[in-house]
Amino acid sequence: MKLLRQAFKVPKEKGRELWIALCQYCGSFSLWLGERMLYPQTGEAPPPHPDMPPAIRELYEEARGVLPASPRASAALLRVALEGLLEEAGNEKGSLADRLKRAHEEGKLTTQTYKLAGVLRLGGNAAAHYELWKIDPSQGQEDREMILALFEFLNEVTEELIAKPKRLEEMEQKLSRKLREEGP
Repeated sequence: MKLLRQAFKVPKEKGRELWIALCQYCGSFSLWLGERMLYPQTGEAPPPHPDMPPAIRELYEEARGVLPASPRASAALLRVALEGLLEEAGNEKGSLADRLKRAHEEGKLTTQTYKLAGVLRLGGNAAAHYELWKIDPSQGQEDREMILALFEFLNEVTEELIAKPKRLEEMEQKLSRKLREEGP
């Protein structure tokens, strides 16, 4: 694996290998049994967007970690992460609904993303309030699929609010520098 800086192989027992690995990126360790990661538990949720700000990434990873044990807690954490993304993008004041609306009006969120962000907001609200969260055992997998979609969606919001503006700013700087060097 390219992220491994160092791994320690524990002798085989009953045909299985136990590995302890150190991540080159974050310095954290992971524990593997053969090809399966045992720790940290990340569940089945996708990894965070590479441009996700560190504080938001921490919330996202926490949501990934609790997903296997508590999809409800995961949804609530994703809502908090959405608030954080809006704050990182300059929308700091007001309710989450107001901040989403402002981000949309300012052109930071497309109409489709704005509508879906409302779904994430409502899902997070429902997860945080006892009476709103209707747990039906027959809907367990459906709820899980919805929450997995919220992870993907938060990555999309990161793309719109953080990554794309960053890339466009870098392009603008490169082009402006090139034009200044070449003159009128």
